[in-house]
Amino acid sequence: MAKYYKRSRRLFAIRSGFNVSLLFAPLVHSLVSFTSFRFAANGVCISPARFVDVDRPQTFTMKNVPGEGDCMFLAVALATLASMGLGGNDALLRAISHETREAVASTLEQPGILIIEGTRTVSTESLLKSAARQENLSTEEYLRLLRVEGVDGGLYGGGPELTVLCNILRRPISIYELDEQQVGTNIDIQPIKCKGVFGLETFQDPLFDIPNSAILLSKSLPGAYSWHLHILVLDVSPTEKHACVLLPLGEK
Repeated sequence: MAKYYKRSRRLFAIRSGFNVSLLFAPLVHSLVSFTSFRFAANGVCISPARFVDVDRPQTFTMKNVPGEGDCMFLAVALATLASMGLGGNDALLRAISHETREAVASTLEQPGILIIEGTRTVSTESLLKSAARQENLSTEEYLRLLRVEGVDGGLYGGGPELTVLCNILRRPISIYELDEQQVGTNIDIQPIKCKGVFGLETFQDPLFDIPNSAILLSKSLPGAYSWHLHILVLDVSPTEKHACVLLPLGEK
């Protein structure tokens, strides 16, 4: 079992209609033991085998990533690869994760505007200052540590980084949590709830603008070929969180 590390205070589950300050609000919800999940050798969760969105007709399978402080960056990397029908071993994912950290830091160093959702925007300067302030760091030290992988840097990826990532990738990124209000009898199904979407209503699949797109109409392509990226955030202890990838299967 991989190790998991204490998360920073920054929020990476947000609600529709949020403002920038909510990117840094604390999360308060109950715990479900991550250790109760069972995984196949390839990291796919086999118990529960299905993760069902309680608000939308969407079902996912879940795949784990290593948890040594880079899980959010690794999860976004794997979700992106899977969305294009590609896989990735740990070495490849870590290389992409390292490049992703560098890309996020470089973006925050440059002047400009980032999309949060819809018409809501934030300047890179404001986002950088807010992120650094929440970590009690100078902007220079924040950027330096952001470029350092794992627990050595101590910045594990949250709202500010996901805001930048959805702009870099030009894709919406949904953040899910387990929905513990839903009680079912099927142990192979885990209800989940979307807590927010970075890039909502902005970075949409360009194929939706093509009438009768052969790709969207295809019944042979797996649902994981998805423009939209989906990340599941799990509590593994009262002070630790872990990010995993949700791969779409289709309608529930």
